[in-house]
Amino acid sequence: MQQWQENLLKVGKFLVERQQAFLQSRDKLDLVSTPQQLIAQSVGLSNSTVSRIVRGRHILVCNQHSRIIPLHSLCVPVGVGGRTPQQIQQMLIQLIPEESPANPYTDEQLAQLLKIRFCLPITRRTVTKYRKISGIKSSHHRNLTDKKMGSKSRKQGSLLKYQS
Repeated sequence: MQQWQENLLKVGKFLVERQQAFLQSRDKLDLVSTPQQLIAQSVGLSNSTVSRIVRGRHILVCNQHSRIIPLHSLCVPVGVGGRTPQQIQQMLIQLIPEESPANPYTDEQLAQLLKIRFCLPITRRTVTKYRKISGIKSSHHRNLTDKKMGSKSRKQGSLLKYQS
């Protein structure tokens, strides 16, 4: 029992140190990629032990607004280029309002922009995956929306849609 508590404390301390920015800001974009394998290697435990420790366990964060956070939510998988999936989605959401309403970016163009602006090497297929998860329509459908609504109302509509 004492060994289990020591292991729980090791994992908890590691996650708190690693996710300090998120715990202070409460912004999911501040989460640092922290796969369970990295935790296991860092604290000297097996992957399965770390998995059992974080499953069903919570951490109480005491600051201005105390809250309880599941430990597993601090174990963020690595996305592309060391970024979390949420960070990649946010980057895409930032790029869409900048596009020309008459000529929206294709997934290939979005991949190139992510590489240039954010130093994020990403394939077109991966851009498509995260674009769909984010609820962003394909360039063809964004272009059709523009033709139906007119470019001014489309731009305003995209800004409202993508600021969540």
